[in-house]
Amino acid sequence: MLRKALGIKFENAEIEARFFEEPVVKGPDRSGLPDKKEIVSKSHEFAFLNFDGKLGVYDFERGQHRSWIRSQEVLIRGTEGEIKNSTLKYLKDYQSPVELDLKRVEAGINQNLEGFYLKGITCGEDWLYQNPFLPARFSDDEIAVAEALVRMYKFLASGKSFYSLAEASQDQYLALKIKEAAAENKKIITQKQIWAEFE
Repeated sequence: MLRKALGIKFENAEIEARFFEEPVVKGPDRSGLPDKKEIVSKSHEFAFLNFDGKLGVYDFERGQHRSWIRSQEVLIRGTEGEIKNSTLKYLKDYQSPVELDLKRVEAGINQNLEGFYLKGITCGEDWLYQNPFLPARFSDDEIAVAEALVRMYKFLASGKSFYSLAEASQDQYLALKIKEAAAENKKIITQKQIWAEFE
């Protein structure tokens, strides 16, 4: 997501990273809900990825995506505005700031009897996303998996990729370089890899 938000393909990055171990109350995991209070150690991973002036900041605590006490945060900043989680701020002109919410539209809330599912996401009067899997009662993660399956089917039929092996290799390469920078406690500069030639 970080690479996509910055508009980066296979450009080299200057990476600095630090990992810390922190105590935290254990939350839900793949095996289910916790059955008692337990303090566990989790790795907090922090990295800067500088793609020739385009800066990505990775800040993640292991297990954060399932935690009841850790927040999710996405912050995308540009020259004339930003998106922070579900809030969009930009300049209509140099004297006119605008603030809008990215709003989840869900069926089954209050007096709505359509079912219980995400209908889509709006910003002002515009629909930015409409769920193509209605009325399936999917979580956000299940919607993402279903979308990936549909796109894979289209890839098999057309040969047009939506997330190539080269891109996946690049993302894994960056993840490994973040770990290397943290382990060696030094700045690392990535090198162009052979898969970039096949994109």
